[in-house]
Amino acid sequence: MIGSVGCSYYKDMEKVGIVYFVGREYRNHGYAAEAAKAYVRYFLQQYEQDEIIATIREDNVPSWRTIEKAGFRLTEKKLYQDIDDETEQMYRFYSYR
Repeated sequence: MIGSVGCSYYKDMEKVGIVYFVGREYRNHGYAAEAAKAYVRYFLQQYEQDEIIATIREDNVPSWRTIEKAGFRLTEKKLYQDIDDETEQMYRFYSYR
């Protein structure tokens, strides 16, 4: 699989967040950042939203580098328990406006 990009609603924050996946053989070529940029432009034009967020675990360095290349800005770091986490983990929170 090449990958996918979309969004998810964070009920606890009442915000929409970007989600993406890139297949292993397609990583490190800039595809994820390019797809995220395109998706954000589309999302902000098509929906009555002025912001989209990203939440990325602190230890997922490739993912937070990708989202920064896509133009997202780091807003905070804090302990957070995402839907698939068994316990709180350190997360980086990003915003694109």
